[in-house]
Amino acid sequence: MVLRFLKFFLPFQHLSDHQLIELGNLIQIKTIAANTTFIQLYSDSPYQFFLIDGSVEISDESATQWLIHCRTENARNPLSRYRPSRYSVKAVGEVKVVMVDLETMLQCASKSAVPDDPSDKIRNHYLYKRLTRDLSNNRLKLPSVPDVALKIRHALHDENANFRQIANIIASDPAITTKIIKTANSALYRSIHKIDDCQMAVTRLGTKVTSQLVTSFSMKELFTTKNRALKKKMQAVWNHSREVAALSFVLAKITPGFNPEHALLAGLLHDIGAIPIITFADKHPEVLANQQAFELLIETLKGELGAAILSKWQFTEDLITTAREAQNWLRQPGEKPDYCDIIIVAQLHALSSHSDTIKDIPLLNEVPAFTKLALGQLTPELSVKVLEQAKEQVEETMNLLA
Repeated sequence: MVLRFLKFFLPFQHLSDHQLIELGNLIQIKTIAANTTFIQLYSDSPYQFFLIDGSVEISDESATQWLIHCRTENARNPLSRYRPSRYSVKAVGEVKVVMVDLETMLQCASKSAVPDDPSDKIRNHYLYKRLTRDLSNNRLKLPSVPDVALKIRHALHDENANFRQIANIIASDPAITTKIIKTANSALYRSIHKIDDCQMAVTRLGTKVTSQLVTSFSMKELFTTKNRALKKKMQAVWNHSREVAALSFVLAKITPGFNPEHALLAGLLHDIGAIPIITFADKHPEVLANQQAFELLIETLKGELGAAILSKWQFTEDLITTAREAQNWLRQPGEKPDYCDIIIVAQLHALSSHSDTIKDIPLLNEVPAFTKLALGQLTPELSVKVLEQAKEQVEETMNLLA
């Protein structure tokens, strides 16, 4: 089995499936009892430990302590990457870890991958190396949060903020004001009495929903470029994001425990990592000389770049995870569904309607995400029918994002 779950961890995320199989034959997965200190301060073990289940307590030489939980951003690195170890690590409850020695990690990283794997070829491309180097050195220009979304976020942290103040912030952007009023009057929110005032719209929707919607509506301004050669690509990314966002909104509505507006935002942001690559291509025309390599560069790097952007924006961890893992069709971090599962299913449904991509994607019932959602209780045929019946809601949502 291809151990795709290893790609969650930063040292392994650039490995090919072939390299992951090789690594899978060499790693150990170990269960550690509660309250066991399995990494000692100043120990010189050749093993690196990666947390896959449970929580651990880290202590440094000054006795400062903190917790790391599995599947969080802090768990993406080895629990103690230095030799000798600068930390002691204790299992809070029973935990599971991946153990791999440093020599094995270096061997897997240096081994040549299957020669016909295009994703491995692009990783040797100078542009890939340039982009990843600039990203790791904080030199890569990443987009900023749109101004109106940032102001709304700050206002929500102010205990004294009221509906009028939030409405006044929104009013600084006439296009978003119009969309908020239109949304509040739409069938999506079962509106009966028509309103034509932004403050009334905010009151009807509530501050949390309004904030999520304003952020979503403001994202469009990021998907722009003055370069004629790149406009078509940027527009295609935005249109796909709109469709996935609209489908995610509907999926979240029929899946208990999910916020539709949050799913909408996750859908809009899942491909945001493509933006700095397209911006980079604008300043380096030679990138466009090989269109196939350009597309592959986007597909290979957009997850990592998207996660970097949303981390910079201090967005929630589930949105960061979604940006990073939305193209990992076989991801299965747990039994319960998350927002990334919703985005994966929405993407598959969106892509399956395009004949040029259908051959490159798995069937709905082949991905773990599908079986975890409410639709997974149905047959794939019935689940598609449910989404087809919601077509009007999907189209209305897409129109609001246009």
